Amino acid sequence: MKIRSRIAVIFILFVGFFTEAHAQNNSLLWEITGNGLTDTSYLFGTIHIRDKRVFDLGDSTYYAINRSKALFGELNLQDKAAMKEHASELLMPAGTTLASLMSAKDYAMVKHYCKKHIGVYALLMNKIKPIYLSAIISEDLLEKEEKKPLDLYLQDYAAKQGKAIGGIETFEEQLAVLDMLSIQEQTDMLVEQVKNIEDEKKLMEYMLQLYLSESLDSLEILVQEDTLSPEFNEALLDARNAVMVKRMETQMKNQSTFFAVGAAHLPGQKGLVFLLRKQGYTVRPVKRK
Repeated sequence: MKIRSRIAVIFILFVGFFTEAHAQNNSLLWEITGNGLTDTSYLFGTIHIRDKRVFDLGDSTYYAINRSKALFGELNLQDKAAMKEHASELLMPAGTTLASLMSAKDYAMVKHYCKKHIGVYALLMNKIKPIYLSAIISEDLLEKEEKKPLDLYLQDYAAKQGKAIGGIETFEEQLAVLDMLSIQEQTDMLVEQVKNIEDEKKLMEYMLQLYLSESLDSLEILVQEDTLSPEFNEALLDARNAVMVKRMETQMKNQSTFFAVGAAHLPGQKGLVFLLRKQGYTVRPVKRK
């Protein structure tokens, strides 16, 4: 049962576990000052879905973006050239198909589900790596009223306001982390995901409710109940956070920046809020509405 929920965890949460320091400061928006900064920067926990409920951002979020000089996401989603350059890395290894990685019965099940529920993306079944097919399935379990997922919307909005747009990480770095899972491991996760799709749908809605209530401590607990290998979790979250903080420091010293990263990077003893405070910054939760 746990293996199927890992898909949602990987693509929606990306969290560690440490509630003591933040259980009373649950927030998606944080103000960063002090430690020699000449202007205020902000940290916002975003999510990669198109459900309209997450787009009720509140005046404070727009204020923070508008007073900042730049917006940095995990990746620069405005860099279409870089996205095109790395598109081939989402594909299956040469000579490998999904059908060759699972039983005929399981393949028929996955194929039937994809044709029924994910539309034209079903045509990619035997072309893209299973983990990306799983991501499409997970996102499809929630409503898709908006044209763009929240993280892309924020970058587009900031770009229209004339803000500089950047990424804290590179496409190569993110792809390398996901490639730590073998193609067979990804396939097994995909099969279990489809077999338990009703449970996953409930999980996605539950995670969304936690996000909407800004319950970062509860998100941490949820993820810790469903972990992958320690090595993968370290690479997926902790190691990335350590690198993110260093790059955020460099960027903040250069100009006031609104950082929009996956919400699950924020909490925890190795999360961004704690690490920024450890470096001497004042990190204060901001009420958005």
